[in-house]
Amino acid sequence: MPKKKILVLMKRFGSNKDMVKENFGREIRLFEPLAGKYDIDFVCPDYRLKERFSIRKNNINFYVVPASFFYPLPLLNFLNKIIKNERYAVIIPTTEPIIGIIGYYFARKHRIPIIYEVQDNYEIYSSYRIPFVKLLDRYVIRHSDKVFFSNYSLKDKLKFLKKDDCKVIENGIDLETFKIIPKNQARELLKIDEKIKLVTYTGHISKDRGVDNLIEAVKQLRHSDSSIFLLLSGKVDAGIDIKQPFIIYEELPKREQIVMALNASDVLIIASSDNPFTRYAFPQKLFEYMAVNVPVVATAVGDVERILKPFKGSLCRPDDIGDLKNKIKMQLKKKSINYRKAAVKYSWSNLSKKIDEMIMKVAK
Repeated sequence: MPKKKILVLMKRFGSNKDMVKENFGREIRLFEPLAGKYDIDFVCPDYRLKERFSIRKNNINFYVVPASFFYPLPLLNFLNKIIKNERYAVIIPTTEPIIGIIGYYFARKHRIPIIYEVQDNYEIYSSYRIPFVKLLDRYVIRHSDKVFFSNYSLKDKLKFLKKDDCKVIENGIDLETFKIIPKNQARELLKIDEKIKLVTYTGHISKDRGVDNLIEAVKQLRHSDSSIFLLLSGKVDAGIDIKQPFIIYEELPKREQIVMALNASDVLIIASSDNPFTRYAFPQKLFEYMAVNVPVVATAVGDVERILKPFKGSLCRPDDIGDLKNKIKMQLKKKSINYRKAAVKYSWSNLSKKIDEMIMKVAK
């Protein structure tokens, strides 16, 4: 019996990365474990470079198609053609409300079930300011066959649109990549002095991620302990001064380098401010931090609070430099933790089973 075919619609660029060429992102990780059971195609609108190409990775086909709000024909024509030819059992749009709207249109046109992922609080997306996009996106949420959200805070926010036929599928973790490595080994490879106390943040270095507060907290901690240093890695926004003597900045372009940096650290930080994005987002780095079993300090925003509540000293108040500083100080003294055990159930293979259940219910 031939495999059922699945079509996933995902924008090419996200989180400052080329998700297709860099093989990055939750959508790819969620569907990889299902590639043996289904034939999976990703169609990826390219709004940035407007390129056209196709590649195959990990038994998944990726079709990158140029896209523009003012000239959507290349994308619409490609979708119409591939959907007619491939006879998909289900269409799954994600990453952007306009992609959700387009996916819904083609699903209903070709009488194919649709499972819609609402990944973020789309109210903050620039596309939501385009006339009728908000109205249409909410129509898609209401009328899709199934919907899944990336976190419970987002599901609760939108439950007035969809109470039934929906799930929460959090971000997951690749436990084989994000593993525990001896700290001295990691520091030797990264050429980091074994004597310093290292506080680390990876990701977008911006004020809404609270990095300005983190820098100030570490600066204050150094008044009494000059052995504390701050390691940062990621895209740096204007207005964030990383050229300070206690800040170590590393690009760390490869995942293996990120893993080494996390293991080389004494405390890992998620210092997000409380804002309309972070309140309804789920930082993928949380489980990456927990999987390497290094002490974590994170602001109690959204689902992060739910995950870290059992771990004493891991949560601090958002936008409170004093509390952030005290929790870092507390975690630097911590001798025994077991974050990894809690992260194991969020492996991508476990989370993909939730999508598979939805597919099996609609793709008859």
